[in-house]
Amino acid sequence: MIASLISQRNLALFSGSHQATLDRLYAWEKKLYQEVKSGERVRIAYEKKCMQLRNQDMKGVDPSAVDKTRAAIRDLHTQIKVSIHSVEAVSGRIETLRDEELHPQLLELVQGLARMWKLGLLQNWMARDNLPCTVIEPHRLARSAVNLETELRNWRACFESWITSQRSYVHALTGWLLRCVRSGPDTSKLPFSPRRSSGTHPIFGLCVQWLRFLDAIHEAPVYDGLDFFAAGMGSLYAQQLRQDSRRAPVGSKEPRGNMEMVEVGQVEEVMTPEKMAEVGIKVLCAGMSVAMSSLTEFAICSADGYNELVKQWENVKWQHNSTGAAM
Repeated sequence: MIASLISQRNLALFSGSHQATLDRLYAWEKKLYQEVKSGERVRIAYEKKCMQLRNQDMKGVDPSAVDKTRAAIRDLHTQIKVSIHSVEAVSGRIETLRDEELHPQLLELVQGLARMWKLGLLQNWMARDNLPCTVIEPHRLARSAVNLETELRNWRACFESWITSQRSYVHALTGWLLRCVRSGPDTSKLPFSPRRSSGTHPIFGLCVQWLRFLDAIHEAPVYDGLDFFAAGMGSLYAQQLRQDSRRAPVGSKEPRGNMEMVEVGQVEEVMTPEKMAEVGIKVLCAGMSVAMSSLTEFAICSADGYNELVKQWENVKWQHNSTGAAM
């Protein structure tokens, strides 16, 4: 489970210190696995020796052989106690890293995301209120349209990868944390709360609530808005190419001005460069309006969600400090 968290490093989802904490947790998890496997081998050997001793007693074998078996059992029993102590020590180290390093770093990450979405919301509002109104230079229309389409599709892919990475990371993190709960609690009933008698730490509530939020949020309208914007730019580029081909017949390098293209059953008008630029502005404004509106709605939901996470944690922190002061 920790290995799946480590694999997210190339996505720049968290800071170097957070990555170092995950690396140490992974190393201690491997150590714990080795200790448990070693202890299991000793336990199996112990049980076999105990069975051998019972059989020797039943068969009345030579006392020296019985003494030898008993000595082996005592030695294996000592190894079992050492193994249990090692497992508890490693588990304690993992819990310390989890509670004293990982937890504050996750809080810092959530607080940073809350600030980011709040700032992004303000920027979206400013961009939406200042949609472009200048005229596009006709000779740059086609190139600008195709470049913008490429950038929009790339931005859309990056945004989808970023959201998916966050969700995958929190899923993996929450799954690992829930394995640390001995009683296997129902995640739907695991709220933010100070440490309880069962040993549940507030980090569990933080991650469960974070996971619920990420699973509930809908980013599909953002993808649709960006796809609509990019498709508009693509159609504008294609239209410009068709207009250019109509103005310049095969074999001619000179445009024929405001000619009319006559085809079978229909008459198509060739737009002037100025008319195409006017259409380009309309397509640009329409696409940007749809994309920015969907982004704004997503930013509102994200800002509200992360602010609620931060607020709930601050309440828990206050309760925890109050409890500690009372004690």
